[in-house]
Amino acid sequence: MNSRSISLLILCLILISAPAWILAATVHHDLEVRLDPGRKSLQVVDRTSFSDAVTPDANGGYRFVLHAGLEPKVTTPGWQLLAQDGPAEAGFLGINATTDTVSENVPLEAFLLVPDGAAAGPVELVFGGIIHHELATQGEEYQRSFSETPGIIDERGVFLAGASFWVPTFGDGLVTFDLEVGGLTPPWNVVSQGRRTVSEIDGEGLRSTSWSLADPTEEIYLVAGPWHEYSREAGDVQVFAFLRDDDPALAQRYLDATARYLQLYQEMLPPYPYASFALVENFWETGYGMPGFTLLGPRVIRFPWILTSSYPHELLHNWWGNSVYVDFENGNWCEGLTAYMADHLFAEQRGEGATYRRATLKKYTDMVSAGEDFPLTKFGSRQSAASEAVGYGKSLMLFHMARRAVGDDAFLAALTLFDREHRFSRATFSDIADAFTDETGGDWVPFIEEWVERTGAPQFEIREARVEEGAPGEAPWRVAVHLRQVQDEEPFPVTVPV
Repeated sequence: MNSRSISLLILCLILISAPAWILAATVHHDLEVRLDPGRKSLQVVDRTSFSDAVTPDANGGYRFVLHAGLEPKVTTPGWQLLAQDGPAEAGFLGINATTDTVSENVPLEAFLLVPDGAAAGPVELVFGGIIHHELATQGEEYQRSFSETPGIIDERGVFLAGASFWVPTFGDGLVTFDLEVGGLTPPWNVVSQGRRTVSEIDGEGLRSTSWSLADPTEEIYLVAGPWHEYSREAGDVQVFAFLRDDDPALAQRYLDATARYLQLYQEMLPPYPYASFALVENFWETGYGMPGFTLLGPRVIRFPWILTSSYPHELLHNWWGNSVYVDFENGNWCEGLTAYMADHLFAEQRGEGATYRRATLKKYTDMVSAGEDFPLTKFGSRQSAASEAVGYGKSLMLFHMARRAVGDDAFLAALTLFDREHRFSRATFSDIADAFTDETGGDWVPFIEEWVERTGAPQFEIREARVEEGAPGEAPWRVAVHLRQVQDEEPFPVTVPV
């Protein structure tokens, strides 16, 4: 075998074994941002680079959408920026509720970035303007209704996300970024994903903060506010708390809780995927889990029960939903899995697992009886009590059935395999089925398909129960039960513990 053949063989092995994100189309943004909360505006310099996997359109251009009114200009020689006529559509959907109705709430403009001839390397875009969408409340039937906004720059704080379209968005591919934000007066500070590389005060008393993320992500967050910062180490992870009031005792409770939960989940699953995790106090009531931080409201953050319920839920999202991403076209699997391994797990540890599951089933049954059922493949995000009952509750019970069938060790091993194969890429229920199949040796595809593609759930009836005398050598008596499914639909694959 010659050296060229060996090189090709090595390349093939790398491509076969490489994580999915290595082969994914990614765009890198090198961002310099100046925020002006008083004017509700920002100014951005964005040096954009395209990986080889990002292919231009038939005319050699790269189409992107941006929040309307930011007036982008290209400053790199050899590139043209062309405004596109017609409606600018956005297909982005993330795991936080703020992204679900973006097309209704955010004005967008589309542009085509076209290289002249052999133009290569990063292309620099300069843009800026006002982003200020007032807070609005979801529908009244949503049981845990919060106000939300797709994006806001305000004297109270800043929240910019993928749904804000504050960064040029090229299709629905993944991105990496370097972010430098300057010009804010302390105690204002900035939080984003990844690793914080700079946090300093310059000679004029203004803060400069930089964050960097080399692993592909779905959206770029920029959250800012007047905070008191606290931190500690938790193994290799830098743990932060950013509070709007100086409260060392509250900060310490969250820092210690973060360290405990990181240890708990890293003993179950592959290592935590980011360099840091931050508790961030928002200026309105929220309960969001982002890659590397959670954004909680000022009242929520002080409820004592949050530390053992919502907080570990949001931290666990860094595995499910915020590093293994959801392929929303095939259903959101991450909320049920996160609820099962956080909310249900802690109830189970208190000896209340059966009670938790009974309440989950009751909520689902109530919603189904009201005619609001739909298959898990159609679940995107929680928008109502009905969508929560299906997307969280029914999905949670699916994972409980899988765990009961294979046992704790195999359950965690299958999820570990799923994580390793799909970290920093989008995944589906089918990918979970494949992981369980590969780890346990059984074919899990039909079982998962039945439960995620169909509506409804089994209804059981005891048709007959009788006492029988046991055979010689067995227990003297036994109870024989005839149990059957009586719903109108075909039977579900299910094991009933007796």
